[in-house]
Amino acid sequence: MMDQTRFSALLSAYGADPKRWPQAERPGALAFMENNGETATRLMAETGELDGLLEAARAEPPSAELAGRILAAGQAQARFAPEWARLAAVLALSAGLGLGWGGASLGGASQSDAAYAMAFSSFADPAYEELVDFIDGEGR
Repeated sequence: MMDQTRFSALLSAYGADPKRWPQAERPGALAFMENNGETATRLMAETGELDGLLEAARAEPPSAELAGRILAAGQAQARFAPEWARLAAVLALSAGLGLGWGGASLGGASQSDAAYAMAFSSFADPAYEELVDFIDGEGR
């Protein structure tokens, strides 16, 4: 059985024309209209106004001539891209890469960064214990 909330949602989604309602929902909605005439009529009128406005605002598809002119204008612009635009893109890319690499080499790692990296990287090395044993054996 359809209630007012579901009927309102159906109208909001599909409009006031019962032909647009889903087949599965249509019998319940029509039964709601019969049993709740005044409420259904009011909701249908509100939705019908919006349907009318949407129909009136519908735009006509463009003519074939207009579509052809738009496509031709786009192709003409693509063919005449300025040469300087390609050169500017290459220069910007080169400058960015050069500054990135140059800046990275200027910073360097501090001693504390190096000590931190060495301290934690040694735990991942399986030969660490062997190296420590070797050094301890040589030092005695």
